[in-house]
Amino acid sequence: MLRLYHFWDSFCSFKVRLCLEEKGLAWSGALVDLMAFENLTPDYLAINPKGLVPVLVDGGATIPESSVINEYLDDKHPEPALKPRDPAARAAMRLWVMHEEEALFAAVRPASLNLMMKQVFARYSEAELDALLAHHPKPHAVAALKRTFLSPPDPGAVAASRKRLRAAFEAMEARLAETPWLAGDAYSLADIAAAPAVDRIERLGLAGVRAGLAGVEDWIARLTARPAYARARPPEDQRLPAPIPVAD
Repeated sequence: MLRLYHFWDSFCSFKVRLCLEEKGLAWSGALVDLMAFENLTPDYLAINPKGLVPVLVDGGATIPESSVINEYLDDKHPEPALKPRDPAARAAMRLWVMHEEEALFAAVRPASLNLMMKQVFARYSEAELDALLAHHPKPHAVAALKRTFLSPPDPGAVAASRKRLRAAFEAMEARLAETPWLAGDAYSLADIAAAPAVDRIERLGLAGVRAGLAGVEDWIARLTARPAYARARPPEDQRLPAPIPVAD
């Protein structure tokens, strides 16, 4: 059975779970609690030296990086196909996967940190964080991380997230005026990659960034109606804390 090392309320973990569920593949989960820094334990770093989730283990193959995992799953289990057959459409799919990585995820991360994660990090003392970060794969970054984790929520960072999210969704709106799905006529890994952003901005109370984008709203309605989406979402008892309220 496929084994997925993941955190339920991780953006990238959601992406891989959604691919697994769309494929109807049996998998078992190994939970890695990011808020308890379990990703930085020596045992987990032996699995992924970068200390990131998710990681897929398939027999003797250990595969990190969510986008790479999803392509691996589609290559190994080609039905139902989640990559277009046409080379141009496949290239478009990969470009929209990059849009998730470089635009959506990058935009939502500061809001997630400031509105959700800092509530957890505030429970740790500086000495506790020193111990938890002792095995960080980038020791030169630890001091800056501690300052970030222990600093109060930054409204300016949230405002910047809103602005960047709006731009990311506007780019999707332009694409969806041309095609029903991000890679073309069929649902694909591109739509799967963007799906966690839908869930996260709803949780953050930032859905207003999509105001007036009818194509995006139609895409979201079709995306979230798929049975696999509900199966891949985090259970309520595995969620990050409810966000600090912000104006929508």
